[in-house]
Amino acid sequence: MIQELCTCSKTYLKYSHLINPYPKNPESEQALINLHQSILIPIFNKFGLENLKLTYGFCSKDLKKFLTCEKSRICIEVDQHMSYETNNKGKYYCKHLGAACDFKIIGVDSTKVIGFLRNLDFDSIYYYGKDKSVHVSWSQSPRRKIWEFTAQNTPKPYSNYYWV
Repeated sequence: MIQELCTCSKTYLKYSHLINPYPKNPESEQALINLHQSILIPIFNKFGLENLKLTYGFCSKDLKKFLTCEKSRICIEVDQHMSYETNNKGKYYCKHLGAACDFKIIGVDSTKVIGFLRNLDFDSIYYYGKDKSVHVSWSQSPRRKIWEFTAQNTPKPYSNYYWV
């Protein structure tokens, strides 16, 4: 599953011959393992592995270069896709340490997926719409925040009745 977390994005698939998709920092690899064990395995058990479609996982330094070029909506400073990777000055790219992935459960409304995720040891969840992928992150110090993104890509606290 770690390999799939590192190679599932459309950008990686498009430029795979130019990208090393794997973490350089062993802490990043461990965080991806923790994400897999704490979040993804319960998702497999609930919805079935065959229904899970990863859309974005770990972002290596190489992948980041191509995301920047494509003017992606990714915000590496907060979304945890770069995990514990560091820049040339030794500073973490993301201020929230952990690991994240985006996924869709085929045939399931994303609000129902979030209803299930809220019972897991997640750090943050981003909701983009009932028919869109869900972003979920894991951290050693979970914030337990759920954000809904507006059509203008502005975050606001998630207010869906499934959460109440």
